[in-house]
Amino acid sequence: MSSDQSNVLSIDRPRCSRCGAFRSLEQLNGYDPLAPAGQKYRNAYCIRLVDCESPQAKALIDALARRIE
Repeated sequence: MSSDQSNVLSIDRPRCSRCGAFRSLEQLNGYDPLAPAGQKYRNAYCIRLVDCESPQAKALIDALARRIE
């Protein structure tokens, strides 16, 4: 296996495109299993908003909490 192939495999690990955390496929939504290597998780995101550590997720949780009060 060449070093280029190993780089592609490390890029293609399941991860959230918002927070960058590596997750199992069951924890992600929006991934494209038919996309070319390196692009499968381009639009994937954490299914559970509370598990996502992105600024967008934190802002959304804060906005939802303010509406509940």
